Amino acid sequence: MSKRMEKWIDSLLNSLDKNTDEKTRAKILEQCGRHCQSQSFVRKARRIFQQSKNVDEFIEKLSQTYKHLHREGGNFYITYPRCYCSFVNKIPPKKLSWTYCNCSRGWAKELFEGALGHPIEVILEKSIVRGDDQCKFRILL
Repeated sequence: MSKRMEKWIDSLLNSLDKNTDEKTRAKILEQCGRHCQSQSFVRKARRIFQQSKNVDEFIEKLSQTYKHLHREGGNFYITYPRCYCSFVNKIPPKKLSWTYCNCSRGWAKELFEGALGHPIEVILEKSIVRGDDQCKFRILL
């Protein structure tokens, strides 16, 4: 990604942070993430869900395909050891508004809502952009 595009994204996020409330920012970036999600991956997840006896089996089977998905106790998580988003992963941590991470929340929501056929919630618990050692999203099915 070019420095010019990095500056553009940074400017956009700073403007959103200054001129909109947190709920609005999250909604805008979630929509971006939904459009970034591969519909073929959503269809694959839907097939896996339809062939599973329950949510636990679905998560187990999907995690065989999608290594970032796992269970911790009674919760399901997507965890990334680094930022995989090619739009921002070259920007050093803490140099970009973590508002951007709502894009990944939308990506995950699109995947699981498409697979399960109902709304779910995704909670950002850790963010490399924010300076954490990993990105961690709790999936509330």
